[in-house]
Amino acid sequence: MTAADFTAFYPQFAGFTPAVVLAEYIRQANARFAGFVPEDAEEARRLYTAHKLTMYARTALPEDAVSSKSAIAAAGEARQKITGKKIGEVSVTYSSGTSSSSLSVRTGLADLTETDFGLQLLSLIRMYARPVYVP
Repeated sequence: MTAADFTAFYPQFAGFTPAVVLAEYIRQANARFAGFVPEDAEEARRLYTAHKLTMYARTALPEDAVSSKSAIAAAGEARQKITGKKIGEVSVTYSSGTSSSSLSVRTGLADLTETDFGLQLLSLIRMYARPVYVP
């Protein structure tokens, strides 16, 4: 897959900056999914790249931001999902940020549940997952 192929399918990523990030995620996507049939491999590569670019955009500093250690640290903080809440005597519970899916961890894609692209990719990966036999 090339950057032109990717942006033709997902035009919302056309002009993504920095271009080196787009190129790197496309390189990573091309290196993965070799065991998939060609049609599924292309879809998986597009979804992987879109997922990674979305995750990158969430943590990247705005172009007009003045870089500082605190701004960089704040941009890179993981967003925590609220897993529980209580109204009386206010209480909030956050997820630990770890994935319970051994498939995601095993494939190095533990953050797939964070984007719609990742969820689609996860369902595609599950089609190719081989069950593990434990005697």
